Amino acid sequence: MDEHKQRKDIERRIGLDARDWIVRLTSGNVSDADLQRFKAWRDQSPDHKLAFERERSFWQQLQAIDTGSAGMPPPAAARPNRHVLMGRRSFVIGGAAAAAVGLVAVPRLQVWWSADFTTAVGDQGEFTLPDGSVATLNTDSAVSIGYRPGLRLVELLKGEAEFKIAPDRNSVFRVAALGGNSTAKAGRFSVGILEDVATVTSAEGRVDVAGPASPTAPDDSGVTGVEVAANEQTLYVRGEAPRPAQSADAQAVLAWRKGRIIFEGRPFSRAMAELGRYVPERIVMRPGIDAAVPVSAVFSTADAFAAVQALAKTQGLSVRRIPGVLLLIS
Repeated sequence: MDEHKQRKDIERRIGLDARDWIVRLTSGNVSDADLQRFKAWRDQSPDHKLAFERERSFWQQLQAIDTGSAGMPPPAAARPNRHVLMGRRSFVIGGAAAAAVGLVAVPRLQVWWSADFTTAVGDQGEFTLPDGSVATLNTDSAVSIGYRPGLRLVELLKGEAEFKIAPDRNSVFRVAALGGNSTAKAGRFSVGILEDVATVTSAEGRVDVAGPASPTAPDDSGVTGVEVAANEQTLYVRGEAPRPAQSADAQAVLAWRKGRIIFEGRPFSRAMAELGRYVPERIVMRPGIDAAVPVSAVFSTADAFAAVQALAKTQGLSVRRIPGVLLLIS
């Protein structure tokens, strides 16, 4: 076989594999193991990455043609009882193409592709970073690593993590999250994202929190910032400066490291949102529930569903569960 034909055969096989991954990732039933295998396949070579992007672009074009047809409803609304069987090498225009387009927008997949370290729902993980610092990720969390001379950069993509910093005189340690930077040279602190709010808590040492700012900015001069000392905390939302630091019980904030969740006067809705990170289902509260009522409790992370039930019961509410899909609080 001549070299040109051999190359064409290789490209064809890679393209077919990429098509398989499009089908699998948009099937609606993707496991963490599937995602691990996909990432390993994609990272084998630039050819694999390029083939996947080409296939994804092609499916997007199919969707544009499908939804642009006169008189055709959007796939999400069309014939909900229609079932489509997709073979290993098949193309399907319609619902599956819509799902492929959704591949671009699904936050979980977007985060997972960018992440270097992740944890599944209900799990925790401890990871040693290139400089010897340690990142401990809470449930359903993800970080990416972008170390460079003078800057040890970690981006929290979702969830919550504690960082134990290895001292380095020549390089600061920075955690970027929601457009803000938390920078230190030593110590231990946590950063968490919940309901589009970033919370930074120092357990040991000083953390400078600033924003809005570029993650790779050489320093945060000219950017509004606050200094967070041990047992202090600040929070911010994307596009806004951090709020003044306030006292916080770092042990309570980091209780998840010992398998506990502690609420002290937490608004009911935020407490439920926190518990929602430990269960596979989405938590939905019916309209009319007092979301701001403060609640205080201690729960085990090992049985988050029971914690959801118990917390709902304190407000005279019940929980209806559709396993793997939904928890309805009413």
